[in-house]
Amino acid sequence: MTDISVIMPTAREKYSILGQPHLNYLEPTMKSLARQTFKDFEFILVDALYDERKEDFSKLPFPIKHVPVHPNHRFWLDRKRWSVCASLNTALLHSEGELLVRIDDASQFDEGFLERFWEGYQSGVWPLAMHTRYRGGKQAYYTEEYKQGGYEFTRVKAHGEPSDTEKNLNRVFKEGDPVRDTRWSVVERAGGRMIAPVDWMYGYSSFTLEAALKVNGFDELFDESKSLEDVDFGSRLEMAGGGGKFLLDVNHTVIEHEHEPIPESLIERDVKPIKCNYAVYLLNRRKRRWRANSDSLSEEDLRFIREVSLRPPCSPHPDFYDGGCEGEMWSLWVENQPFFNLREEMLSI
Repeated sequence: MTDISVIMPTAREKYSILGQPHLNYLEPTMKSLARQTFKDFEFILVDALYDERKEDFSKLPFPIKHVPVHPNHRFWLDRKRWSVCASLNTALLHSEGELLVRIDDASQFDEGFLERFWEGYQSGVWPLAMHTRYRGGKQAYYTEEYKQGGYEFTRVKAHGEPSDTEKNLNRVFKEGDPVRDTRWSVVERAGGRMIAPVDWMYGYSSFTLEAALKVNGFDELFDESKSLEDVDFGSRLEMAGGGGKFLLDVNHTVIEHEHEPIPESLIERDVKPIKCNYAVYLLNRRKRRWRANSDSLSEEDLRFIREVSLRPPCSPHPDFYDGGCEGEMWSLWVENQPFFNLREEMLSI
């Protein structure tokens, strides 16, 4: 068994880093992995643009599995909707590592990045890493210029999330602050290290393969829109016995290069979400439902999701969700709930 499987879903076009038009967005990540002091790892790249990707990965100094989203997990991707959970579950299917480290694309990190994940795991925790944002190859700062086109301002619209973006970010950043992980200042005030609350398990994170399989992966009820899928995963890991393990450290960080959105040919942008993912997250918490993709939602569950979706904080206005959570797309989502067992699917990989 490999010690670490580094997993990364991607769906980005080759030259998509903002301010660096001639840099392949995969290059910072590949170079970072190539110089890791920790060597016993594999890299699993789950690629929604697999058929179009022409890069040659055969000469990389580490093992890589470059794979498309698994056929059993393409329902929403084939309909040009978000499918982050499906991509991450595909990565789980191909993983052989004891510890999984989830990273995002267009990322860059130092040579001790994986070493710190492994050392933390050996001491009994699952480390998380915080990011700082680069734009044009340099640290991004919270300025009026950034507010005109910075990633934090554009991603909300691209993901279909209800949010008063500038108001929320003004609570976190002062004018001229470096744009970085919103958890950073809290961890600094805690002395630089802290066990994270359950709803802070997102982004660059780690967990064991066994724990991921126990909760049956990421909940694909979250797919079709994009938000809170990793928070829900961490919540269900906690409910299944993984509480008190998520460690944040200001010295364990990663650079994330700001980038263009996912191409609209793959994911349609101007469509209304079907439901609020916060409602699904709340339902899983309230019912202590830690195993995903295994049970059908009851009429009571569906009513709860609809009601929470149609009121604040989920709904910034009455017409935000498609069909008011009872139209054709709502029916499509209800009638195509995910049912699978990742342990069984792994046997066919």
